[in-house]
Amino acid sequence: MRRAFLPAWIACAAAALAAATRPAAPWPPAGPVRVILDADAANEVDDQFALALAFGFPERFRIEGLVAAHFGDAGGAGGISKSQAEIERLLALAGLSGKFPVKRGTDPLQYRDRPPSSESVDFIIERARAASPEDPLWLVLLGPATDAAAALLKEPAIADRLVVFWHGRTQWPLRCWNFNAYNDTRAARRFAPLGPLGNYLHQIRSRDPRFASPRKGFFDLGDTAAIADPSCALGDRRSSGGRSRPALRLHAQERPGRKDLPRGNGACLRPA
Repeated sequence: MRRAFLPAWIACAAAALAAATRPAAPWPPAGPVRVILDADAANEVDDQFALALAFGFPERFRIEGLVAAHFGDAGGAGGISKSQAEIERLLALAGLSGKFPVKRGTDPLQYRDRPPSSESVDFIIERARAASPEDPLWLVLLGPATDAAAALLKEPAIADRLVVFWHGRTQWPLRCWNFNAYNDTRAARRFAPLGPLGNYLHQIRSRDPRFASPRKGFFDLGDTAAIADPSCALGDRRSSGGRSRPALRLHAQERPGRKDLPRGNGACLRPA
């Protein structure tokens, strides 16, 4: 893996890969999470820390298995074997040898319409079939998107009971330079967030250099975001004494944009 530049995001399998719809992925997920951990563990050192954290919270992670992933040309043809050996080493050191199945991952996709065969693909499909839309299987990708894309290509029907959790680390908005993504670009393209809409939102930022600037504020987004998730809007208590700042009022009969701070119009909110 490489350094993270953006926070994690959830790719709902059905939204990207299947015509059928599924319930929105619960966030935060309640109770123990049924999970398969897919890791290119021999690549660097961050996967080891991520796996150790998951091992230490059995009440939160109901681990159904682990998958040893490739890490592109950096690992070469032996990358999967190296990741598998590293995962087995971690399990032994944690006193968990033999507790979870460890499957060999899939080589990078060669064709967008033909999934490769591997024991990881069959395992993911098997465990997803045992899940349900109400209690889905979470496939946590700490490496490339290969195994998720291959499983969904082979068996699209599992999309309503599989949540693919993969974070979009990149040097946004300069370029998409994600180690895990370019290790298997065919697989990564299967998980375009929001599908065609997401592609369009990305494209319109190129209309003006200001729109692509990392300093560009998306202020209007806060209006709908605050209603969608009130927890992202905080009462504005920056005024003296910690009291809520009253909402602004526009004067209809005076010059446009004039504002004052009358009492009685409610409290201000600001995005968290």
